[in-house]
Amino acid sequence: RERHRVTLPRYLLLVAASGLASYALIGALRDAFGLPVLAAKATAETALFLVNFLVQRDVVFRRHEPATATDWDRYYRSSPFTARWTRCYTARVLTRALRRFASARVESVAELGGANSCFLEAVVRTLRPRVYHVLDTNRYGLELLRRRGGGGASLQLHRANVLQPDLALQADAVFSVGLIEHFDPDRTREAVSAHFRLLKPGGVAVISFPTPTALYRAARWVAEGLGLWRFPDERPLEAAEVRRAIAAHGEVLYETTLWPLVFTQRLMVARKAHGE
Repeated sequence: RERHRVTLPRYLLLVAASGLASYALIGALRDAFGLPVLAAKATAETALFLVNFLVQRDVVFRRHEPATATDWDRYYRSSPFTARWTRCYTARVLTRALRRFASARVESVAELGGANSCFLEAVVRTLRPRVYHVLDTNRYGLELLRRRGGGGASLQLHRANVLQPDLALQADAVFSVGLIEHFDPDRTREAVSAHFRLLKPGGVAVISFPTPTALYRAARWVAEGLGLWRFPDERPLEAAEVRRAIAAHGEVLYETTLWPLVFTQRLMVARKAHGE
């Protein structure tokens, strides 16, 4: 079933492209060589038959085991061309939320799943924390971030399990963008809890995750059909699932949907209970 979700869109795109190519090629052959309609059609269809055979063999119906996990090394080596804009927009929304809801003086910030962080510079520039912690398991992404430096804050890199972080850390603010959706429901709940485990009482957690709007579903269908989708383990989350996970640790202060991303994200801000 999963293979058909990818194969069918590719096949439909090929059929549509073939129809347009056939129409254009018949006209071109008649104009260039003065061929009768039937001769031009036979020539065009023969050429397209050979092309379609190769495309279907090598692209549409190619046999391979589908990936089950995101290849983060590959992602860090080659980000999509749209990433620059989407990261700038997300960073702007994220820093506004942190500035609005975090304490007046933020000494420490922790980013979960932040190897080669897209947001370090914006967060440091906005909040001016003394220490910026990043937790991730991806060695390559952490090394890229180490080379960049902390942008004015003391950068502390932790190659650690984001689900069970074994760190004596009580940050003023903890956040993640695009992390908790890469797990099954039980581990997503653990990932949410990890934010609060590293957060001091009264501190603020910001969690952003894809949510299955009609726009998200349509955009993902197209991306998968074109073979451009890189996140096979991404599970778009309903807001209610995340609210339930947060409820055990604090209260949701604010939430919004980031529609301009197209692959829509839901951003939630929560404060850790003082007795937690």
